[in-house]
Amino acid sequence: MAIRRVLITGTTSGIGRSLLVHYASLGVEVISVSRRRDPKLESEYPHVRFECIDVRDADAVERLVQELSTSGTLPDAFILNAGINAIDNDESFDLAAYKAVLETNLYGVLHFVGPLTRVATQSGRCRVIAVSSLAGFVGNPYGIGYFTSKRALISCVDTWAKMYADTDLVFQQVILGPVPTGIMIMADRMPAWMVRTRNLFSGTLDGATQAIMDLAASGEKLRYYPRRALPLFLGMRVGQSLLPGFYQGQRTLSGSRRRNNTPKSR
Repeated sequence: MAIRRVLITGTTSGIGRSLLVHYASLGVEVISVSRRRDPKLESEYPHVRFECIDVRDADAVERLVQELSTSGTLPDAFILNAGINAIDNDESFDLAAYKAVLETNLYGVLHFVGPLTRVATQSGRCRVIAVSSLAGFVGNPYGIGYFTSKRALISCVDTWAKMYADTDLVFQQVILGPVPTGIMIMADRMPAWMVRTRNLFSGTLDGATQAIMDLAASGEKLRYYPRRALPLFLGMRVGQSLLPGFYQGQRTLSGSRRRNNTPKSR
């Protein structure tokens, strides 16, 4: 299916910005949704429709979807890419940081899905593409919000893909391994061997962009990128299951033992 009009969230940096640039260069009508303005980007792409909307704002997102529907400009594809990452579970659990990640990564998708399930599509088919992560299978214990948001997102999109099969609403997802964008945190606080291993299994920004665009144009429900990252995350999952101290966060990022006041044995 050729994409004629696409809405992309999180376009001021990383994969979202790359998607905007690639689609605009192909002459696709682009609707950009981000929570902050980027005057330089907007001046470079005058034919892109820029909407300054925080995806965490359910009412604002619903108003946008309703306006697109009533004006006959509902996109062929919604690429719901907006996401953040944060260290929220180091010295102690930071509930505010955790909630901020969930509200962007998970609810930022759900806020679009709700109204989209209530409006009629106009081109015969509407694709909803979620950008998720292999971190949903094996989480960083120091960034538990990212882990839980991506795990829940994978489950939601998988469920909707089955529920809406053979309808005009198509749910798809790209599950990304390591890609060098601002979403990657802790690079300067990880052991050198772990950084080298991650880099060995990493993809590229252009590769991730192309994987998402290819999925959007296809009938596939799921795509992994890069595929070579799958063994890495499988190995990490096995390691966490079998080795008590393997990437479980039993020490803080500063190397301190977690909670020295262990209970005394009776």
